[in-house]
Amino acid sequence: MEREPAGTEEPGPPGRRRRREGRTRTVRSNLLPPPGAEDPAAGAAKGERRRRRGCAQHLADNRLKTTKYTLLSFLPKNLFEQFHRPANVYFVFIALLNFVPAVNAFQPGLALAPVLFILAITAFRDLWEDYSRHRSDHKINHLGCLVFSSRPNLK
Repeated sequence: MEREPAGTEEPGPPGRRRRREGRTRTVRSNLLPPPGAEDPAAGAAKGERRRRRGCAQHLADNRLKTTKYTLLSFLPKNLFEQFHRPANVYFVFIALLNFVPAVNAFQPGLALAPVLFILAITAFRDLWEDYSRHRSDHKINHLGCLVFSSRPNLK
């Protein structure tokens, strides 16, 4: 980065430097690629080649993602969240305690049924809410938008 000579800064608020009016700087929007760059909408193969060549420039992605789960992470994450609730841990402990012959009050399988039912209903509700968030994200991500640019119409 180039430093300006000592007398070229304009007076301003303390702690902030101002550049001379004659200098210009380049500001790039995340919406349009820099001049001379490849089209980001072109195939993934071109993007792979660009990454392999060591190009450090990365254009930001404006997609919205509010979902918590993926197909692979749903079961572990959901069970982890459910067992952070003290009531679920308590009822699972009571159900497992029924498997000890000296302490059991009734059939061990019967003790697991209500706990598994509650865990399944909660998991289904979380799955439905996450799917609704996914649909909403998809709808928002595919809305049209206006891009304001000083360049002529680019397509």
